[in-house]
Amino acid sequence: MPLNKNIIQDKELSIQIFRGGFSFCTTNARPYFKFENQNIEQGDAFQKLLESHSFLESEKIKGIHFNERATFVPKKLYNPSQKETYLNFNVSLKEGWTIAEKETQDELIKILYPVKKQTEDTLMHYFKNISFTHYAQILYDLSSSSSNVENSMVMNVHMQDDQFDLLLFKGKKLLLFNTYPCKNEDGFLYFVLAVAEELSLSPEDFSIVFFGKYARYKKCYEALEHYHEKIIFADQSGFVMFDEKEHPAPYFINLFE
Repeated sequence: MPLNKNIIQDKELSIQIFRGGFSFCTTNARPYFKFENQNIEQGDAFQKLLESHSFLESEKIKGIHFNERATFVPKKLYNPSQKETYLNFNVSLKEGWTIAEKETQDELIKILYPVKKQTEDTLMHYFKNISFTHYAQILYDLSSSSSNVENSMVMNVHMQDDQFDLLLFKGKKLLLFNTYPCKNEDGFLYFVLAVAEELSLSPEDFSIVFFGKYARYKKCYEALEHYHEKIIFADQSGFVMFDEKEHPAPYFINLFE
């Protein structure tokens, strides 16, 4: 079950912003910078960083937010005046942050997420043609555009180092999207099985599709195999070569949008 993942090409740059740091990903460089050592702010230090690996020569730039959770709101029910109310179900808006609004490719869902305005302003200062999104929008668009059979149940799972994202689809319809904490394989298994039990899904009822396959999550895959047979690793036949250990979300290392 392949996903239409757009791989980074020459002159493309993906800037991924996490809670603890950020990553600049190109065709030949994928460095991760911790905020304790380097901030996204105008100044000589950030200028030198951008000049390394020819980042400033990039022609297409995408900024992807990972640092706060996103909120999905069905477009039919969406009221623009209630943005903060929707967002407060997941996160509280911090001082100096604004609410970004995006829409899925199928135009069915509004995606809201908090953005630190200073961070985006800084990046727009150096990259005039940068555009921003949230990683949850990318996961949804990839999942909803895959070749799911009508009425088939598919659980798409995106692994990160301290959490994982779960999107459950029936055909093209999203039934559930949530992010769960994950410190080890036991916690991972608990939440996956809890979702299946809550929705009364037997193992034969649905397939589980992972976004990529990475050595660091091997124990989670193996734990799940004891309870579920229909497991698919999208896009890869084996473990992925590029698995930079410091990058918190390895599926996005070579992804542009």
